[in-house]
Amino acid sequence: MTTSRSARYSQSRIGGAAIEAEIQKGLAAQQAAIDERAAAARVARRVERDRVKLTRDDVVGAAFVRTATGWHKVATVNRATVSVETGFSWRDLIRFAKVLEVRGPSRSAVTR
Repeated sequence: MTTSRSARYSQSRIGGAAIEAEIQKGLAAQQAAIDERAAAARVARRVERDRVKLTRDDVVGAAFVRTATGWHKVATVNRATVSVETGFSWRDLIRFAKVLEVRGPSRSAVTR
């Protein structure tokens, strides 16, 4: 049985509408994921902006400092950075703005 040309055209339009609806649903889900990531990034920026930064006076005398990558043993405290042990033959420099928390013999924990 053969179908007419207009019947075939109507069927393809119906199928096209279903495909278009699926595409729109996928695009909406993709946009929702993008919006969710953007909102999380805004919250992270706000938290970092509002965090009180530690100063040199806070770090002097500390035995350990915590950064985004973890805890580090303090070697020396410089004017703008703190030198930390790496377990290798060199030391890493960390700016005070990157220090999240300090611990030392004179204080159990300082978080600002």
